[in-house]
Amino acid sequence: MERFREGIEVATGGQTERNDPTTEILRLKARHGEIEKRLSELERHLSLTSDEQVEWARLKKEKLWSKDRIAVLSQLVAAA
Repeated sequence: MERFREGIEVATGGQTERNDPTTEILRLKARHGEIEKRLSELERHLSLTSDEQVEWARLKKEKLWSKDRIAVLSQLVAAA
């Protein structure tokens, strides 16, 4: 799984490639949806294990990061 990163580089099979902002926005939106789905699953639990609590916190941070990154890239695309 990919971790937080700056720029729009994506690791692919040991190589790094630059995606255009539109492609990166689409990828981030898809990931954002996956995160929302998993968070919904976790929120249906009556209580969370300590591992699930850590996962929930990590996913919330990643979701916020991806939303911010989508906003930045969207402005980039709009300015182009």
